[in-house]
Formats: sequence, C-alpha cells, structure tokens
Amino acid sequence: MFIARIDGSITSTVKHKSLRGFRLLIGQRLEANGAEVGEPLVLVDDLGAGLGSHVLVTTDGDLARQMLADNTTPSRMIVVGIIDRASGAGAREGGRADQSKGLGRV
Repeated sequence: MFIARIDGSITSTVKHKSLRGFRLLIGQRLEANGAEVGEPLVLVDDLGAGLGSHVLVTTDGDLARQMLADNTTPSRMIVVGIIDRASGAGAREGGRADQSKGLGRV
C-alpha cells in the first residue's frame, strides 16, 4: 500500500469490462513527508475521492480482482481509503478536498 494525492480524472468510453462503472483517477504517489515519488498513476476509485485528496492505495492484485469481481481485470491499483489525517514522523494533513471539483463517476 501507499499514499497518493489525487491530481485529476480520466474519461474513457472504451475500457476493460471490469472497470465499467468505476472512476479512473490520476494519482501521484507520495512519501510520508509529502514528497512526490515517481510518475503519476492511474487509480480505480469507488469511494468518491476528490481532487487534491490524499488516499490510501492498494497494489494487491488479488484484492483488485475481488473488488472488481473479475479475475481478468488488468488493474491492481485501487483506492481503499480517503485519508482524513496522518500522524507520526514526517506525516502531513490529508483529507477530502473540495468535492465540487467534478470528479464524478464514469
């Protein structure tokens, strides 16, 4: 698992059948101190994360197949939590951003 910041959304009219009805978001992986790590990633979301939200992402392929109810899904990065607050060394405030930014379901 890792923490990511939601930076945008993806609209896809043609996609794998397991992703129908789920939102696709652009997420930037973060270190505990908020520093960006690597390239932006495509995340599957069913929790309603908004633009700027910090989220908890799983990379567990078995969990993704179970949550998406499809053993052939190509996805393994699923938003499993929206972070309200993190504490400890180097942690930063997260939480839901303004939900009016328009990252609705596809």
